[in-house]
Formats: sequence, structure tokens, C-alpha cells
Amino acid sequence: MDTAGWTGPEDPENPVNWSPWRKWTIVATNSLATFMVSFGSSVFSGALPDVQRIFGVSNDVALLGIALYVLGFALGPMVWGPASELYGKTRPMFAGLFLFALFQIPCAAADSLGVILAFRFLGALAGSSVLAIVGGMFVDFLTGPAERGVSTALFSLATFCGPAAGPIAGNALARYVGWRWTSWVTLIGVAVFGTAAFLATPETSGPVILRRRAASMGLSDEKTGQARPTASVFVQKYLTKPPKMLVLEPILLIFTIYMSLVYGVIYLTFSMYPLAFVVERNFSQVDGSLPFISIFIGVVVACVALAVHSIYYLGPMAKQTKIHVPERRLPPMIAGSFILPAANTGIFWFAWTSNPSLPWLPQAFSGILIGCGSILVFMSGVVYLIEVYLIHANSALAINNLIRSVFAAAFPYAAGRLFAKLGLTVGGSVVSYGKAASIVQRTKGIAMRDSSLYQKLHG
Repeated sequence: MDTAGWTGPEDPENPVNWSPWRKWTIVATNSLATFMVSFGSSVFSGALPDVQRIFGVSNDVALLGIALYVLGFALGPMVWGPASELYGKTRPMFAGLFLFALFQIPCAAADSLGVILAFRFLGALAGSSVLAIVGGMFVDFLTGPAERGVSTALFSLATFCGPAAGPIAGNALARYVGWRWTSWVTLIGVAVFGTAAFLATPETSGPVILRRRAASMGLSDEKTGQARPTASVFVQKYLTKPPKMLVLEPILLIFTIYMSLVYGVIYLTFSMYPLAFVVERNFSQVDGSLPFISIFIGVVVACVALAVHSIYYLGPMAKQTKIHVPERRLPPMIAGSFILPAANTGIFWFAWTSNPSLPWLPQAFSGILIGCGSILVFMSGVVYLIEVYLIHANSALAINNLIRSVFAAAFPYAAGRLFAKLGLTVGGSVVSYGKAASIVQRTKGIAMRDSSLYQKLHG
């Protein structure tokens, strides 16, 4: 025997044949690990007042602790995404997660702001491995549209509830046990959930499993046709793949621009809420973070809606038509693009109703619309890109993540000076561009996929 392949349709090592218990354990544990990495992006906001006081820096300088973290999210997937397509999902993902945990130690113990900023950036660079890989990993073993939709809902719940929970936990930690515990708690959480994910998750990439099977049989790379590329080939072919896809794929470009605006809105709230509730209304740091619960509620509502859409619409439709079309993922995005006008009008209204003489509850409740509309748009876009690009999905998500993370890093800085203007600008952009983008993809997506230049050139 000079080849290594699956022994048959029931091969137990084929990820699609794993038991439901094993599959959903992988989904749950990796989503929890993702929660802790995304939690780390905003938990530092609770430490900002202490950082300014102890190190004698301005708010803009202290905000670098968040901006550099998000910048790490932007750059890391450009390596992790292509690496996962070549070397498998688990090794690069857990290597990054281990480094993320390790880099929390200097963040917690450092007496220099420069050290804190450097290791928050490096930690995010490493931890972005889960953001780059986990979403695409689920496609390796979940084949049905309903399964993929539910797993995406859980992943999105973790991805966005982390940043929503971060300010609440960060302010409480800074007040009651000290600001350094924002990093210690992140370390403890990622150690627990990361270890659980590591123990639960074998390699999920079919080609990598077969390559390792061939190696165990003593087959050479020449016989298997799966020789490892050199470093130069990896750089030339794989690291340049994400930007090439952005240039050659109209679908990817359209969705990336729209999702970047939405992602920026989420991170805009990290500057917006403290200004409104702590500065203007004189809430305490802890009390001023509680309105973030409204965003959390909106995220949960959106995730439930996505799961219901997958179970009660996509699943039956796939059985009825014997085929699943990715464009069926887009109705929630269209719904989200109609919710977001209210959310972003709410952002503008949020700014102008921050006077302490006005009630605070309506101002806080606008977060439900922001959270719900943003997640409906964002996660519908993510799962759509995954199903459109399949084996190229992690590279598509890598360049998507790069651009939207740059937006997220920039938005908190813009908020302080252009708060009211950004409410109008972002709202108008998302309303006009977002509705058109999602509806055009719903009606013309199949034709655009069939004319894919990247697929024609690279297969």
C-alpha cells in the first residue's frame, strides 16, 4: 500500500464521523477559550484610572493598552490563519494560546507601562490564534447547516460577550482587589478553559490527519504527494494568500468593509459608556460599567435568533432541497442591517442625552440594539464567508480580521473628540452601505461566487 486515505465512509478517525458528544465538547471548550482571549481586550479598561494615576500618563496613553491589544488581534491571524491551513488546526492554535497565557504574567507583575503595553500587544498577537482558527475549525467536523449555525452562534456568543463582560469585571477587580488582577484573572481563565480545550480537541483537519497517518505507515512525501513546503514557499504562497483574496474576491471585500464598520461600533462603546455614565453622570467606576449588561443582552438575543434560524429554517430547507446554499445565511444579516439604524441613531442620541438631568435607563438600553444588530450582521457574515471559501476560509477570515481590528483599534480614540460626529457618520455608513451589501449578496451571491477570480486561479 503506497497511499494513505480514509478506510471508508465510516472511518472513525474522519472528523465528520466523531460522536455528537465529542463534537460539541470541542465547540464548547474552544468557545470558552475564545471568550477569555476576547475578554482580555476590554478587561483592561477597568485598570485605566489606576494606570493613569500610577504611571502619570494621559487617558490617550493609557488607552494604548486596549488599542495595541486589538492591533495584535489584527496582525496575528495573518500568520495563524494560513499556518492552520498548512500545518493543521491544533498545533498553531494551542501554541498561540499557551503564549497568550504566558504573556499575562509580565502584564500583571510589571512596574513599567512600556512592559505592560508591549506584552498586551504580544499576548493578543499570540491569542488571536483562536480567533483565526476556531470558527473555521468547526467546518471540519460539522457538515449540516443547522449544526454550523448553532456552533457559530456559540462562538459568536463567546467572541462578543467577552468584550462586553470585560469592563464590568475589570472595574470590579480594580476596585476590590487591585488593577493587576485584570491580568491574573485572564491568566487563570485561559489556563482553565485552554487546558480543557487542549484535552478535548484532536486534530480536525482531514488532510493533516491523513498526512500523519501516512507518516506512521512509513510513506514518503513523494508517495503521498503532500511534501512540506519550504519557509520561502510558505511566505510566498500562504502569507500572501489573504491579501490576494481580498483583491480578487468582491464578496470578501464587500463583507470586510461592512463588518469592519460594525466591529468598530462595538469597540466604540468602550469609550462611549464611561464618558456617559462615569464622567457625565458621576457614576462610580463599577456602577458605570453595569450598562454594558445591555450589550450583553443584545448579544444573547442575537445568538438565540441565529440558532433558531439555523435549526428551524436552514436545516429543514437543506433536507427539502437536498442542498445548502450559503446565501440562505443572509436573512439575519439583512435583519441586523435594519436594526443597526436604530442602534446607531441611538449612539448619536446616546451622546446628546448624557446630561445628568435626563433618565439614564433609555441611554443604557440602546446597548441592546447595538449588541443585537451588530451580532446579527457580524456572525452571519462570518459563517457566510466560511461556507463560501471552505478550505480557504481561515485565510479569508484572516484578512477580514486584520481590517476590522484596525477599525476597532481606531474607534475608541476617535470617540473622545468626534463623539457626536461619529454617531452620524458611522450610523449613515452602516445604514446605507450595510443594507445594500447584505441585500445584494442575498440576491446576487451565487453569481458572484461563480465568477470568483481567486477560485479560478487557485482552485
